Amino acid sequence: MNAPPTLLEFHPIGVRKPWGGRRLLEHLRPQLALEEPVGESWEVADVGEQQQTYHSVVARGPEAGRTLRSLIEQSPRRILGAGELPPGPARLPLLFKFIDAAQDLSVQVHPDDDLAISLGLGPRGKSEAWIILDALPGARLQVGLREGWDVERLVARVRAGEEIASALNEVSVKRGDIIHLPAGTIHSIGAGVLLAEIQQSSDVTWRVDDGGRVGLDGKPRPLHLDQVRRTTAPTGSPEVPIGRDGDATGWWRPVPEGPFWLDELRGQFAGHWPADPQRCSILVVLEGQVQFEGSESILAEGDVRLVLPRGVEEADSASPRMESSAGSWVLCASSPPGVR
Repeated sequence: MNAPPTLLEFHPIGVRKPWGGRRLLEHLRPQLALEEPVGESWEVADVGEQQQTYHSVVARGPEAGRTLRSLIEQSPRRILGAGELPPGPARLPLLFKFIDAAQDLSVQVHPDDDLAISLGLGPRGKSEAWIILDALPGARLQVGLREGWDVERLVARVRAGEEIASALNEVSVKRGDIIHLPAGTIHSIGAGVLLAEIQQSSDVTWRVDDGGRVGLDGKPRPLHLDQVRRTTAPTGSPEVPIGRDGDATGWWRPVPEGPFWLDELRGQFAGHWPADPQRCSILVVLEGQVQFEGSESILAEGDVRLVLPRGVEEADSASPRMESSAGSWVLCASSPPGVR
């Protein structure tokens, strides 16, 4: 039997936001020493070059106190896995966080990889996916533009000081819904939504409209309309939310392509972890319990771990075996082969 996988646990990084609330403090992350309003808890993060605010710090074990960035710099293949590393410094390509929207967020958009690189914003853009954890009655998201609208027309309307709600697709949501937002998708999270987010490791957000809100400093937050005009909406009409039979159990892959994969497990399961064993992945337990074969640790609701890849020298490179309890709800986020 193989040794159980190495799981890294990190201290959550709380982020105050003018639209945030207190549900993260009340339910998921009461340990955050942060004044309200709390909008986000960054769980696995390796973002930023000039300061370390968003560099996750290991919470337990022999490497407690060290940043994820320092572990990657010391041994990138141990943390990120096998395969060719991209030019430049090695960085974790994924970011996982929890978000509490007590108020509507801004209408915003993110660049894709090509645009981010061309503007000198880093090696990747920002595609993301939302997993709805709770939604108050009437809570909605805005995802994409309605037929007949494009970015140029949208920006012109904002510049003219006119409302843009009529330009946006509104989607009602409930617990368990999954929404995929490729880079270039105009979007917003509505008040009353608590969600988990997996995204590319980037903090580039361009605001289209902020409803006249002021930031935590009491000043209006800037819009980024020139940058917004340079974005390209994804082609096609994606399913929003992504459909799955409500009674279905086992693993499935609601986001099977793009710069990351998202796998979801429902119910009791005994078998292999779905990610490539030679690459790192992120484990999130939203309900129930999870245990890897050979490990004494039992992971429960709210636990988030970075699953390190198996060493290339291991004779058996199969994904580790795991078990989940009845009623479990588990996420696995990973990068496809060839994506760094």
